[in-house]
Amino acid sequence: MYLIFISLLFLSQCQDPTVFKASDKVSYIIKDKLKRPADLLFFTEGLTFIADNVLLESTGLYGDSEIHYIDNVFDKQNIELKLRQPIGKQYFGEGCSKIKNKNGKDEIYMLTWKERKAFLLNSNLQLVQELEIPGEIQEGWGMTSYRDKEGDAMLLISDGTNRLYHVDPNDFKVKKTVSVRLENGNELNKLNELEIIGDGTVLANIYETPLIAQIDPHDGKLLDILDFTALIQDVESVKGKGYTDPMFNKVLNGIAYREGNLILSGKQWPYFYQIELQSQQQS
Repeated sequence: MYLIFISLLFLSQCQDPTVFKASDKVSYIIKDKLKRPADLLFFTEGLTFIADNVLLESTGLYGDSEIHYIDNVFDKQNIELKLRQPIGKQYFGEGCSKIKNKNGKDEIYMLTWKERKAFLLNSNLQLVQELEIPGEIQEGWGMTSYRDKEGDAMLLISDGTNRLYHVDPNDFKVKKTVSVRLENGNELNKLNELEIIGDGTVLANIYETPLIAQIDPHDGKLLDILDFTALIQDVESVKGKGYTDPMFNKVLNGIAYREGNLILSGKQWPYFYQIELQSQQQS
């Protein structure tokens, strides 16, 4: 049986945090709310750790799409943009991920939505190569990375359907496709932002919902669906104060995981939420 049990290294000073039920298997605690400065309220598409205190974030919307580092994530007084690279007004940015290539150098990948382009960047976020999104992939949505059995880096991409695509970064071609279905056999569509976590499973935002699916990326088996309605309610309680269109209050998007740290965010949300997931006690 697959259960997530994540202990965070950076604990907040909250006393007696409220425990929320995410599913029959998993509960969670909001350990901390890391406030984003007003100039960091982006239309989040991709989110991933590249160091213990640094996030890589890709953003959407035509004319506003970019990729950047957010430094000092856990230092509320000094959180800031480290680098900032717009991708062009003709592109709507989507998911991103970082790998180490066979030469040990960092490579950063970023998708676009409908333009069928992806970008390979170096660690300074400078363009190295423009890539064509493989024809099997309908649109660019979410992206994460993992190591295969041979230790080689692979990309995992979503396109808003129920499919996940395993893509070899060496030629940017699809090597394997898996489909995700509910217990009743129906397709679980709108899989969006992706993040591989410590047990090798992938967490996937289900677009326009407060839900995150936990999936075995190798066979597409749906292991759990986690409900983060409490985060949505918290965002709705503070937004409407000059942040953005209230329709985006409910759009959970952005999952980052590193060595027990789980960060969740959404479209132009005022916070990064630091989450601790725990196995539900069985009665």
